[in-house]
Amino acid sequence: MQLTGSINVSSEVGTLKRLLIHSPDGGIGKVVPGKFKEWLYDDTVHLAQMRKEYNEYVKLLLYFLDPGKIPYILECEKKQADKNQPDCYKPQHPDYFNSDVVIDTQYILSQVLRDNAIRQRIISAVCAWEGCSFATERRLEAIENPFELAKVLISGVLHVADKDSNDFVFAPLPNFIFTRDIGIVINDHLLLGNAATPARERETMLMKFITYYHLFKNDPQKVIEISESSDFFLLEQSEQKIYKTSVEGGDVMMIAPNHLLIGCSERTTPSAVDEVIHKIFANSDTGIEKISVAKIPKQRAMMHIDTVFTHVRKDTWVLFGRFSERVMQDKNDKQYAYYLHLLDKEDSPDHESIEVLRFYKPLSETYQPGKNYRIDISDKIQGLESLLRNISIEDFGIAENDVKIIYSGNNVFPYDEREQWTDSCNLLALKDGVVVGYDRNEETFKGFIAAGFTVIKANDLFKKFENKEITPADIKDTLIILPSAELSRARGGAHCMSMPLLRTNQ
Repeated sequence: MQLTGSINVSSEVGTLKRLLIHSPDGGIGKVVPGKFKEWLYDDTVHLAQMRKEYNEYVKLLLYFLDPGKIPYILECEKKQADKNQPDCYKPQHPDYFNSDVVIDTQYILSQVLRDNAIRQRIISAVCAWEGCSFATERRLEAIENPFELAKVLISGVLHVADKDSNDFVFAPLPNFIFTRDIGIVINDHLLLGNAATPARERETMLMKFITYYHLFKNDPQKVIEISESSDFFLLEQSEQKIYKTSVEGGDVMMIAPNHLLIGCSERTTPSAVDEVIHKIFANSDTGIEKISVAKIPKQRAMMHIDTVFTHVRKDTWVLFGRFSERVMQDKNDKQYAYYLHLLDKEDSPDHESIEVLRFYKPLSETYQPGKNYRIDISDKIQGLESLLRNISIEDFGIAENDVKIIYSGNNVFPYDEREQWTDSCNLLALKDGVVVGYDRNEETFKGFIAAGFTVIKANDLFKKFENKEITPADIKDTLIILPSAELSRARGGAHCMSMPLLRTNQ
């Protein structure tokens, strides 16, 4: 599986051709209440049901991106209907569907582990980071099967064959399902994520090996990394909190070929945003000429900008209405009058300021960091909604009156907040106007229908495909919804559960 030269993303809505995913692994089933805060969970999940729901997501991706695999999947499901997860969906199983366009991180890590020298480096790096004993390191080195080793490095669980039991060797990675955060493709470059919390730092480490030894093995110069300054360790703890450098892919959107959008949020710090801007503009090969930065409140409910808005179609966005300046200007609106009455002053939307800045690539050929890039605080952009409208108008040539905003919960309280929490704004575009979301956000569906979209369950769509009533190429202006009773508990939607590697411009 050679992907170098086949990695390029220049928008959020171009036709998706290749992506990186991660199927729920056994580590997610090991999350306990006492570790919720540390492991970034709010509830335990029923792993078997979560896998069933995720399998529908994978099947949908295969229908659109790799339909040649569908007959094999259907036959496997038929033969193993009694299994919670048919073998064809398991990255470590010999019967795995093994697509070269719908790629699982566990599978691709197993390919990297085939090289003995790299394998040793990964084991040593992981064990050093996790503080493992020498004996544990030797146990990992003794695992000859690269598929089994990849599973252990991700789940943290080592199977002991002679005792028919499982040992925890280090903590699981229950957030690895959200591959969006570990990296973002910027045209033909890759910005590596730098996790905000210790719970996700092993993900960052593993992705670095996958990137340099597989995805960009022949083009390492196209990888962009950020880190703390060299004197960061000298700062006092209080200062380190201020200057910490972390960026996660949920806060980075490749909007148009020359336009990058970055969120400054709970997980992506000002220091990281600053470094990304400098590195992008210093690199003349990225193709980026302008960078918009959106600062949102540092809250769990909106940890990244993709929990607040995503691009649906060139002329259409889905947005959490609390951050629409158009909505917030109407202080007499019954919904918000009631809402504001309940809030303390310091927690009010007025206190939750949204700020948008736009930076332009220097005009001069010689780049001097911080000295000659242009900053524009345009009157046209007052907040998030005007930013989204401006992108559709300036980057995609949409007439101002034709830009559509669909609001979470159809902008009706309390459904707007309830459904934003369950990822109504966190949608993945399979192509322009065809997006994937969760089935539980029923009020948001009303907004889609009013905007001229069809809303259909993934399983109902599969039946239409199998009966040859319609093909994926025929699908237009549609929200495809996935079962989400357990998936939504993990606090991320279809946008979070994808790391696009290749999109076309159409």
